[in-house]
Amino acid sequence: MSELTEGDLFRGLLIVAAPIVAGNFLQSGLELVDLFFVGRLGKEAIAGVAMSTSVVMVLMTIIIGIVTANTAFVSRHYGAKEYDIAAKGISHTLILGLVFSIALSIVGILFAEDLLLLLGAEPAVALLGASYLKVLFTGSVTLVELWVINSTFQSCGDAITPMLLVVFANILNIVLDPLLIFGYGAVPALGVAGAAYATILSRSAAFVVAFGLLLSGRSPVPFSLRTKFEFPLAWRLIRVAVPNSIQSGLRSVTFLAMMAVVAVFGTTALSAYGIVGRLELVALMPGFGIATATAVIVGQNLGARKPERAEAGVRLSALINGGFMALVGAVFYFAGPAIIEVFDPSGESTAIGMSYMQTVAPFYVLLAVAIILGFALNGAGDTKRPMYATLVSMALIQVPLACILPGLLGIGIVGVWLAVVCGVTLQAGILFSMYRGGAWKATAI
Repeated sequence: MSELTEGDLFRGLLIVAAPIVAGNFLQSGLELVDLFFVGRLGKEAIAGVAMSTSVVMVLMTIIIGIVTANTAFVSRHYGAKEYDIAAKGISHTLILGLVFSIALSIVGILFAEDLLLLLGAEPAVALLGASYLKVLFTGSVTLVELWVINSTFQSCGDAITPMLLVVFANILNIVLDPLLIFGYGAVPALGVAGAAYATILSRSAAFVVAFGLLLSGRSPVPFSLRTKFEFPLAWRLIRVAVPNSIQSGLRSVTFLAMMAVVAVFGTTALSAYGIVGRLELVALMPGFGIATATAVIVGQNLGARKPERAEAGVRLSALINGGFMALVGAVFYFAGPAIIEVFDPSGESTAIGMSYMQTVAPFYVLLAVAIILGFALNGAGDTKRPMYATLVSMALIQVPLACILPGLLGIGIVGVWLAVVCGVTLQAGILFSMYRGGAWKATAI
C-alpha cells in the first residue's frame, strides 16, 4: 500500500491504524459485555473468568509468536513487492497455527481446573473457570486461524477487512451471550460456559467468511491451498516466532504470578483485579491498534529500503499513543469508582480497584511508549531484544517485588501495584535504549 512507504506518513498510519483501533475497541467492548453478563453470576464467576483469561494468555503464547512472525514476514515482503513470497509465508503460518493450536487445545482441556487451582483459585472459582476454559479451548483452532488471516490483511495495509470481520463476530457474540449464559425458551442456561460458547460460535462464523475471502482472490496477495510446504521457510518463521513467544510467555506467566499474588488477598481482591485488568485492556486496545500499524509501517519500509521513514513512523506513533494514554490515565484516576461499579454493582471491588488505578494510571504514558517500541522491533523481525526487556523488567523485577513490597513496606496490596509501576518503568527504559541502538534496521527475516 503506497501510503505506508510513500507520501504523507500520518495519513498512512491513520489508514491502517484507524480500522484496527475500531476493531480493537469493538473486541474490548465485547470483553466488557462478557464481563457485564458474567458479573451478574457473582464475584466467583468474575474471578473464574479473569483467572481463565490469564491461563489462555499463557497457553496461547506460541500462537502469538507465530502471528507476530507472520506480520513481520508478510509486511517486509509486501513492502518489497515480493507478493508470491508473502503468500507462501501466509500459507505456512496457517499450517503452523493449526498444528500448535491443536496441541495447546489438548493441554487446556485436560488440565483446566488443575491450572486454576495451581494459581490459588478457591474450589468454587476453579470449577467455574474450568467450565469456561474447556469450551474455549475446544474451539480455539478457529480463533487462531482467524487471527492469522486478520494479521495477513493488516500486514498488507488492508485493515478494513479485519475490522468488518470483528464487527460481524462481535454482533453475533453479543446476541449469543445472554441467550447462552442465562438461557431462553428451549435454550438451557449454561452459565459461565455460555460466554465461552458465544465466543467460539461467533469466531467460527467469522473464520469461515475470512477464509473464503482469502481463497476468493480478493486478498492483497495470491494465496493458494496448493502451496508446497517448505521446511526451510517454516523454520525462518519459527526463528522469528520463538523469541516473541517467549516474550509473550514471560508476560503471561508474569500476569499469572501477579494473579496468584493477588489471590492471597482474597476473592474480593481477585475480582477487583479482574475488573481493572479488563478495563486496562480496553484502554490499551487503541494503543495496540496503533502499535500494530507501526509494526506494519516498519516492516514495509524496511522491505522498501526506507529505514528513516520507519523511524519517523515510530516517533509519530509514540507521540499519539502517549498522549492518548495520558488522557485515559486521568479518567481512570478520577472517575474510577463509577466505572468499576458498573461491573460489580455490590461495590465490594471498588476500594481495591481504585487503589490499583490511582497507583498505576499515572504511569500509563510509559506503558504506551513501551508498547509502540516493542511492536516496532517485532515488526522489524527483531524479536529477541523485546524478549530480553520483558525478561528483566517483568519476570526478574516486577514479580519478586510484588512478593516483597507488601510486607516490606507494610502497605498490603498497594505494594503489588507499586511492583507493576517498577516493571513498566524499567521496560520502557530498556526498550528505548534498544530502539536507539538501531540494530533492528539490519534484521534479516
